[in-house]
Amino acid sequence: MKLKNLEIFLRVHESGSLTKASAQFGITQPSLSRAIGALEEELGGALFHRTGRGVVLTELGEAALPRIRSLITHADEVASDLRDLGGLPTGIVTLGVLPSMTTPLVARLFNEIREWFPGIQLRIYEGFSDQIEHWVATGHVDIGVLSRYRAARQDKEEVLLDSGLMLVASSGDPLTGSDVAFNALQGLPLVLPVYPNGLRVLVDDTAKRHGIKLNIVLEADSLKVQKDVVKQHDCFTILSPQAVFEEVAEGSLSASHIINPVLTRQAILTSTTNRPISRGAREVFKMVKNIIQGLREEFNW
Repeated sequence: MKLKNLEIFLRVHESGSLTKASAQFGITQPSLSRAIGALEEELGGALFHRTGRGVVLTELGEAALPRIRSLITHADEVASDLRDLGGLPTGIVTLGVLPSMTTPLVARLFNEIREWFPGIQLRIYEGFSDQIEHWVATGHVDIGVLSRYRAARQDKEEVLLDSGLMLVASSGDPLTGSDVAFNALQGLPLVLPVYPNGLRVLVDDTAKRHGIKLNIVLEADSLKVQKDVVKQHDCFTILSPQAVFEEVAEGSLSASHIINPVLTRQAILTSTTNRPISRGAREVFKMVKNIIQGLREEFNW
């Protein structure tokens, strides 16, 4: 199986057209069609349906797509690693990062990468934990920074932070002057993420166990929306310390730890097992750990 034929398959899929793919690849359309035909013969079936508007994947093509994409990525990483043996690592390193961790982490990581490994280019995807888990599992990202609210760690996962969740309110709200018992949440106008977000599941389950009726006035799967509504209206939300440390420091929000019971969120660092990760990704993985360790000490997380 030739790597070039796999690359042609991927280019045809991405362009949706044999004509466009042949132009992008710099080869004639008959040559491109022969490459696709050779790959189809090796795989035992058609990879594309021809339509009036171009080509679409067959069932076999859909099944082959993630595997072929992974093979090409792995080949690129092998070439990058071999080039790097005599010097600093290079290449693209992809990360999936929680919204609550992008502010404290990404700018610092970019600064350190630029200083120590200028040949590495970061590619950042922001998402919630279920999205990041999927990206890591499929190899869409090399490294994931996600959250867990239950003790269910997987292989290749490391706990970066173990934080108690906080009740967040507008600046100066008297309820957040000291630790807040969970039963004090009853009746409060709450802005929470949409079920089945992990934080939402934890809060809902805890409320049911303690017979607390929650007053959820807005559901939003956006950290910015949650914080903006709390700042501008007489509402509350529940977040990790990392999600609000800047606003609390500048005085635009106030926050206090929830107790009786304490609600815990773990920040997890993981890497894909879908394929071997590059030397550059391994260096970034270590760098993320060191940066979070420093932040934990600086802000007492």
